Amino acid sequence: MLTKLPLANRRSTGVLFILFVVLFSLTTSASSAATEPAYQGSDPCQYVDELSFNATAANASITWQTDLGPRLPGSNESAILRQSIVENLSSDWSFTESSHYREDFNLTNLVGTYSPVNSTGQNVVFVAHYDSRHIAERDENETLRSLPIDGANDGASGVAVLIELGKIIPNLGINHDVTLFFSDAEDQGKRGYGNTWSYGATAWVENLSEEYQTDITAYIVIDMIGDAFLDFTKLEKTSEHLWQTIIPITAALGMMDTHVDCNGNYGLPIFDSLTYRDVIDDHVPAYNAGIPAINLIDINFGENASDFGGYWHTHQDTADKVSAESLGYIGEILELGLKTSAWTIEEVNETSSSLSNENVSEPNIVILDDGQKVEKSRLIGYLSIVIVAVILVLILMADISLKL
Repeated sequence: MLTKLPLANRRSTGVLFILFVVLFSLTTSASSAATEPAYQGSDPCQYVDELSFNATAANASITWQTDLGPRLPGSNESAILRQSIVENLSSDWSFTESSHYREDFNLTNLVGTYSPVNSTGQNVVFVAHYDSRHIAERDENETLRSLPIDGANDGASGVAVLIELGKIIPNLGINHDVTLFFSDAEDQGKRGYGNTWSYGATAWVENLSEEYQTDITAYIVIDMIGDAFLDFTKLEKTSEHLWQTIIPITAALGMMDTHVDCNGNYGLPIFDSLTYRDVIDDHVPAYNAGIPAINLIDINFGENASDFGGYWHTHQDTADKVSAESLGYIGEILELGLKTSAWTIEEVNETSSSLSNENVSEPNIVILDDGQKVEKSRLIGYLSIVIVAVILVLILMADISLKL
């Protein structure tokens, strides 16, 4: 049976309930903020004139890859491509392969690591899948739908950018590790079955040690980024703090029509930082594992193409549809991000012993007694929790006194 509380008691209960909701919300917000790092970064315009990414070479790589034929998991073409990547970069990089059996095929992930002598141990991971689609289920010609595609944009474009990026990384003067992760079997899935995609990325993430995973400060996927009509937006399952680092970089490069570039001019409508799209790709396994992850992907392949339309998953995904200029834009985003330390966390002086931010260049950061670095906004959230908790206790004590 339901009964009504006296008016005074109902008011007290209502106030307590509201305070509980506020306290819970603040706690949730602070906990969420604590899962993402605070990136350092510097002004991209200081480095724009120093960029050296070779877009022409990246474009030539796509032709070479597609001339091999379909790069399906377990195929000779797949093995030849991996060997070529290693040969192009082995003088400065160390490579490992790992094979995993999925459904009725073996996939092989290729991982290259660059670690300078003065490395802090932080690790920025760049990801591109190197397999090409095994069927052309969206092709207009029904008789060709069961055949594998060239995969110039969907596969080869990301690989080409990472290869050329790998060539210049040792000359950038960075002080942290970089990983080039060439994932296999991203594109072998069945439409409508989310768990049949990104096999290679899933296997890699599942086999990371806790220490290795903790060292990853950014996991950045590039996929389908060679379209001559390049545009890309934010995806679901995106790490917000990491995503925000892309905005000043793309603005500096003239890729945003809502922001000015380094010369004070509004850019092109290539990058939209606000629109969300739901895409299953190699960023998802990392994001689900708690790794800061984002994805740079253009899902409109061709002029005026709809989402996942145009040449996507058809036999029209050929090298002539790819633009060196578009490859250059993405390559320069990655290069500029490394030059500005956009994806690393500033090291904290272990001897710091004050609750102030003296001698700290970041205005939104404070240093705790134990040397831990905390954003001001997060610290305010913690203090708010304490204040609300104290008020809650006082109200409870007052309520008990009135009843007595």
